[in-house]
Amino acid sequence: MRLLECDVVIVGAGPAGSLTARTAAENGVDVILIEEHDVVGTPVSCAEGLSLNGVLDAGVEPKEPYVSQKITRAHVFAPNLKYVELTSESWVGFSLNRNYFDKALGDNAVKAGVKLYNNTTVTGVYKEKNKVAGVDAIQNGEKIRIKAKITVGADGYSSIVRRSAGMQRFYSDYVSCAQYTIDNLKLDDPEKNEFYLGVERAPGGYAWVFPKNEKVANIGIGVRKIHTLPAVEYLKKFIKEDPRFSQGKIIYTCGGITPASGILDKIVDDNLILVGDAAGQIVPCTGAGIHSSIEAGKMAGKEAAEAIKIGDTTKERLTKYRDQFDKYWGKRIRDSRKIVEMLDKFKDDDLNSLAEIITNEEILALANGENTASALARIVARSPGKIVKLMAAYLF
Repeated sequence: MRLLECDVVIVGAGPAGSLTARTAAENGVDVILIEEHDVVGTPVSCAEGLSLNGVLDAGVEPKEPYVSQKITRAHVFAPNLKYVELTSESWVGFSLNRNYFDKALGDNAVKAGVKLYNNTTVTGVYKEKNKVAGVDAIQNGEKIRIKAKITVGADGYSSIVRRSAGMQRFYSDYVSCAQYTIDNLKLDDPEKNEFYLGVERAPGGYAWVFPKNEKVANIGIGVRKIHTLPAVEYLKKFIKEDPRFSQGKIIYTCGGITPASGILDKIVDDNLILVGDAAGQIVPCTGAGIHSSIEAGKMAGKEAAEAIKIGDTTKERLTKYRDQFDKYWGKRIRDSRKIVEMLDKFKDDDLNSLAEIITNEEILALANGENTASALARIVARSPGKIVKLMAAYLF
């Protein structure tokens, strides 16, 4: 077994891992970043939506090839297909090309001094004196051990770092997702994202149409708990029922699991940090996780570097990372989770009624977990009795 040593070893070169690596290196520590695939960013398994602020916070310019389509509005459809249009003068989004976007983040980490190990599979953490001391991995058939002062798990929903370290194995709630990238479409408004709600259409979740240009879109669906069929079967039905997609050609297929229960109780330990999906840092109501992962990575990288410099990599010291994340993102994620639990009680008729009275600003607030209490209070003030009852537990 070949032995390597560094200050910080990071498993997973998605946005969370690459930003952790880059930030730690920029703060003066020696970093190794491990990626199981041959090329960072490939294969893609994502709906690929991100705000302008998210792109800029990642350190990437919002231009091709990193982004493919500017998004300026969205339609949120109730089960009866009536919709609320979401617009904001202060908001612009993009459909990304995640293969180019993620690779750029990895390249930026390397430019900052990070050593990137592609085609390397981590088999688990290893411990000394019952504390995480690095990871074991296999690279091109060779076993390697990477000894590090801090190990970072940025390796997604099923994180081998998290599980092998003895932390929480599974999430209490998650979304099963399926998506087709479809070509040969004739979209009338490629600057518009579409979201479709409904217990029958997408039990516990929603369907989406995210244009990449006027001919290509990511069309997907996410389902939770009450679904009786695999996500892909709901997706096939959704596509079949929309005449716009009848002549479409599937050019790419992906799917996966998205945590929906919120941030895990324990995301740091002695010598150990979790970021991104591995930590549950996803906004539950929307499933959005790129921006929060970028910010988590920057915070984790800075705190890891500072902890190493002062020689204190204990759980107590590394908790500063969680405290910093929780000030803004953690609260958003918790409040968004409460909205998910509230909406679980709504049947399709209730969602149709809600769509008649909810505003653009209120949908954005509830979905993103921002100012949710005041938004709910305004909705309740003009809601019929049944809707008030469904919301009451989340106001008082």
